[in-house]
Amino acid sequence: MNKVLGKIININKDLYTVIYNNSVFPCYVRGKLRGFKLTVGDNVIFDKDNLTIEEVTPRKNTLIRPLISNIDKLFIVTSTHLPEFSTYLLDKFLVLSEVNNIKPIIIITKLDICNKSEKREVLKSAKYYRKIGYKVYTNKDIRKIKKEMKSSVIALAGQTGAGKSTLLNKIDKTLNLKTGEVSTHLGRGKHTTRMVSLIPINDTLIADTPGFSSLELDMSKEEVMSGFIEFGYKCKYSSCTHINNDGCSVIDRVNKGVILKSRYENYLKLIKEK
Repeated sequence: MNKVLGKIININKDLYTVIYNNSVFPCYVRGKLRGFKLTVGDNVIFDKDNLTIEEVTPRKNTLIRPLISNIDKLFIVTSTHLPEFSTYLLDKFLVLSEVNNIKPIIIITKLDICNKSEKREVLKSAKYYRKIGYKVYTNKDIRKIKKEMKSSVIALAGQTGAGKSTLLNKIDKTLNLKTGEVSTHLGRGKHTTRMVSLIPINDTLIADTPGFSSLELDMSKEEVMSGFIEFGYKCKYSSCTHINNDGCSVIDRVNKGVILKSRYENYLKLIKEK
């Protein structure tokens, strides 16, 4: 047998498309794995001759909605206008990334069509996110974005209309996607299914799915707290949830302008949802 390590890039019922060395192989699962729920993104040992998946390697992360594993980076595509800039959705994606050990990259689109006050608020937020350690680019920083993509498995996230298709076209002009038609390119009707696929672009695999246009965080309050990386654990009480003002260093830093007010307000919203 000719066993090698590949990655599942598409699942269609019982057929698993596995990529290996820039070639794709239509594979089936061996009997011992038939009860195991394989996902797009799984790294698998498969037999190139018999086209059977023999083993699944341990996952470094698994997202449930959309169902995908082993994501390296999340490109959070956020629009400044139509749809309007949403720090709430952005912070939800950042929490999702932190909890699942995924590196988030913030990409801002449509800065050229927003008014001066909108642009000022967006740039103020961008400056803060950079200060606390996140990488923030605009959709004109294509060279820098391409460097972030190298040898990575990437998921695209963002509202419908935020510019994900336009960004992909700038990254790889051969895709020639029409606005809003990323899902159709992946071989499915637009927003009619949650099936995930990975698109090979050079040494990169990119996932785009309707499941990442909106988001429900299926995690505990403690996980949400850990997702706000600048909060830390310097409060009077180790069990502080950063809601009451009795010795809470987070609230103190919000009041002093050290922590962005919208970040704290978004934190409170997410905690109340739990």
